[in-house]
Amino acid sequence: MEAGGGGARAGGSSSPAAGAIRPINKADVHRICSGQVILDLPSAVKELVENSLDAGSTSIDIALNEYGRESFKVADNGCGIPPHNFQELSSYVDL
Repeated sequence: MEAGGGGARAGGSSSPAAGAIRPINKADVHRICSGQVILDLPSAVKELVENSLDAGSTSIDIALNEYGRESFKVADNGCGIPPHNFQELSSYVDL
């Protein structure tokens, strides 16, 4: 079930633990984050609602704490990202 090697090794073992999360290098983290700049509350909520819709949600709840100044939460019943997709991400190129 393991695809073509090359990942970080945890605890000195010869293969990564099943389902282990490996860090992405700093340059790739910067490239990913630079495309996700949110400047205001409406944009952030809109982005999360769009993600919910992309996940096939039929119910989306939005909660604002202190009108969104303190925090906000978007919860849905969508399917999310299947766990096997995380096994493939190790660099920006994998996106």
